[in-house]
Amino acid sequence: MTVDASVHTETAPIEPELQPLGRILELHWWEWTENSRCDFNVGDLFLVREGAVRVAPTDVARLTELTTALDVDIPDDVAPHPRLSSWLPAEPEWRGGTGLDWSDGEEGSAVSVSYLLDSASGVVLFRSDANYDPASTPTAAPS
Repeated sequence: MTVDASVHTETAPIEPELQPLGRILELHWWEWTENSRCDFNVGDLFLVREGAVRVAPTDVARLTELTTALDVDIPDDVAPHPRLSSWLPAEPEWRGGTGLDWSDGEEGSAVSVSYLLDSASGVVLFRSDANYDPASTPTAAPS
């Protein structure tokens, strides 16, 4: 695993992952690459991104309507990294469901994103997996 230790705040590299959320008020994310996770070709890399996004109140209402589960338990193996804790609510009631999840692309260039929403704070926790192409992903650290 290769980790980019910095926490990013720019939106441009991850616009596709943010598009379903609406108006972004605040964003903090980081990324890392993992070997042998790609379903398409053995040995390809996945670029994994995780972040905390605060969205506009009107988007919170819209996203809440897309959720199906209240107070989702996050398994320890996918719990948010401590580097994001400053931007996450202290006692979130995460809502999730397939209505919030998003994917795009085709074999060899797909991206898949899962979102969890805390309606009270307007914070969305996201995690995305994408096929990693070092030449077209300038923020990712080389492996």
